[in-house]
Amino acid sequence: MNSIRKRLMRWLLIGQLLAVVLSGTITFFYVRGEIEDLFDDRLRQLAYSIPTHGNFVPTEQLPLTEVQNDDDDFVIQIWQDDGTMLLHRNRSEGTPALAPEGFSNHFHDAMLWRSFVLRRGDKLVQASQPFSDRLEVSTSVALRAIVPIVTLIFILGILVRISVNYGLSPLNTLTKALEKIRPYSLEPLSSKGLPDEVIPLVLVLNDLLTRLDTALHSQRKFVADAAHELRTPLAAVQLQTQLLQKVSDADERQQALLQIRAGTARATHLVQQLLTLARLEPEDLQRPFASTDLSALIKSVVSEQAQAAMARQIDLGVSEDQPIAINADAESLRVMLSNLIDNALRYTPPGGQVDVAVRHLGWAVQLEVVDNGPGIPAAERKKVFDRFYRRPGTNTNGSGLGLAIVQEVVTRHHGKIALTTAKSGHGLQITITLPLPP
Repeated sequence: MNSIRKRLMRWLLIGQLLAVVLSGTITFFYVRGEIEDLFDDRLRQLAYSIPTHGNFVPTEQLPLTEVQNDDDDFVIQIWQDDGTMLLHRNRSEGTPALAPEGFSNHFHDAMLWRSFVLRRGDKLVQASQPFSDRLEVSTSVALRAIVPIVTLIFILGILVRISVNYGLSPLNTLTKALEKIRPYSLEPLSSKGLPDEVIPLVLVLNDLLTRLDTALHSQRKFVADAAHELRTPLAAVQLQTQLLQKVSDADERQQALLQIRAGTARATHLVQQLLTLARLEPEDLQRPFASTDLSALIKSVVSEQAQAAMARQIDLGVSEDQPIAINADAESLRVMLSNLIDNALRYTPPGGQVDVAVRHLGWAVQLEVVDNGPGIPAAERKKVFDRFYRRPGTNTNGSGLGLAIVQEVVTRHHGKIALTTAKSGHGLQITITLPLPP
């Protein structure tokens, strides 16, 4: 389990453990060195405190209180230059050999000694200590010195656990707040009392919740509008079906069949448009862009719509054609062009004209669909991109989704769409600008 809490505690404890071990090791050797320096000072003091005047025999005991009361592990010896020992104090600790002048470590009788030898005239005063004794004492004192440091490890472990739990508590609070959010009540999260590091996350989550709430609201509205729009043609079909069952006149029966066919066609067209919008939803916009011959695509769509144009006695053609290849989603561009031309054909009266043009602007590609129909008043040109919006008084059959689909495709390609009056002064001109990569 990839837990931030466990990861923080693990690395903090490892770091503190290494720091404590390093500090304890340094303290141990430092304290032991200081104790050994104190022992060396004691050896020097003993050597300087012993008088060397008078006559000595090897068995004579010094009448010095400070020497007689000395620690038992110190050995005092006085030597002549020829190596004769004149005095030996605390013989029970051992008999070290004569060492060089000053401080030295030396072996004698399988025992390591630490000695200090001081020359006093023709005599040598030697103060010695078994190295094992001084090592035992210095190590014992050093170990006692690092006991608080070892104890500190456990204290730090408890503090780290408390600190990590306290530091991550805002995440627990945020998690509980997220658990309370419901799909139909996407209230923004409160950032009050949260640390600075968590606030950016809350802001991003709030932005996501806002966009999600907008998307859900749009989806609910879309479903409600779709249900309302489907109800009308289906109700008409049902009514005409009931009427067909009752009438016996051939002309009335034929008229009812025509009404049923018209209602079925309208419902079919609406369902097709709904499916097209569903395919353009964000989760389905993962098709990669590819090089697309825009000129060939336009000719193909115009050819597909030619029969519908002839049936309405409308002159449909390509007025300007420049060979251009762009990086785009060819399928969604085909849907966009089909809806633009279909809308133009629906609103252009018989004998009218619909022209499609494509031109290269250097930094972008411009598509134009121009008709000589009734056009769209300037006040309504923004509303026509709303789903299911149809201009009041319009008698042309339609779903109100065509331009909404066009807007989705243009947005995906980071383009712009503009509705203006045709240059002839009568009709509608739709201009789409699609940027080219630098």
